[in-house]
Amino acid sequence: MRKALVLAVLCTALMAPSILAQRDPIASAMRPDDTPLVDIRSPEILARIEAMKAEIEANGWTFQVGPNPAMEYDLEQLCGRRQELLPPDAHERDNMPGAMIASAMATLPTRFIGRFTSPRDQGQCGSCWAFATIDEVETAVLTKNGVKYGTATSTSVTPSATTPDLSEEYVLSCNPYKYSCSGGNVAFGMLLAPKGAMAESCFPYVAKKRTCSYCSNPALTPLVSWGYLTSDTTSPTTDAIKQAIFTYGAVAAYIYADSLFQAYTGGVFNDTKKYSSTNHAIQLVGWDDATGAWLLKNSWGPGWGIQGFMWIKYGTCRVGEGTAWAVAQ
Repeated sequence: MRKALVLAVLCTALMAPSILAQRDPIASAMRPDDTPLVDIRSPEILARIEAMKAEIEANGWTFQVGPNPAMEYDLEQLCGRRQELLPPDAHERDNMPGAMIASAMATLPTRFIGRFTSPRDQGQCGSCWAFATIDEVETAVLTKNGVKYGTATSTSVTPSATTPDLSEEYVLSCNPYKYSCSGGNVAFGMLLAPKGAMAESCFPYVAKKRTCSYCSNPALTPLVSWGYLTSDTTSPTTDAIKQAIFTYGAVAAYIYADSLFQAYTGGVFNDTKKYSSTNHAIQLVGWDDATGAWLLKNSWGPGWGIQGFMWIKYGTCRVGEGTAWAVAQ
């Protein structure tokens, strides 16, 4: 079970997130600059929420917003997708559908919920990229072991399992790419055999980068392969992403998380604003053609969205850019 930890780590342009998760308590519930957390019930925040509600109504959008723990932090501090830090060798993984070629179906189901673990909490660190990486490794283990699929309705989500519980701190503190709380990108390369992910208990998460020092003789969970459906900075077709979720259980991907995304509490997120890049790493774990929406797993704890998840319209806010899959050994 994850230890208590303050949530938060979003990406947009307003005030951002924090949430209680089950992890080791961080040393302080303060931002790195020691300024207090934002009071999400303050007149300023409530006024912003009312302005968002008016914007949603004026545009005919179909989602709800409200104060949530994710709004306790400045988003620009918490954004974790850093395209400019992408190592050159990452392009060697471009255009790799992998097992999708062999398992492609003529017709996919109109609704599908994949395999995934419970949402966790980044805390006050821009490590969404590490969480998306580990989320996908955990999905790869569940898929390899044939674990049951998750379930979801419009208002609730039940993950496939609570384990494996692998260490995001290892990816954050030991990666060779200079990724940190200031940002990064999916880091599957460091987890390929003979290396691998390790248990959360071996290197517990503390929402900051620290010395790469973990338990002795860790049991590793290696990957045998991974790849982008297209590339780190492009978006596959909706059908290609569906096929990847169906084949691999879920996929890691990027999105542009704006202030409406940060304040999301329910419904189908269909913000029609256009963005030229992405700023946040997430996991896509299912879809529903009846609403034209992906089921998105976030890393801002269960107090954000629908128990830590979101229904989001296909193509909204560049969701699906950099879609990547992984296979466990």
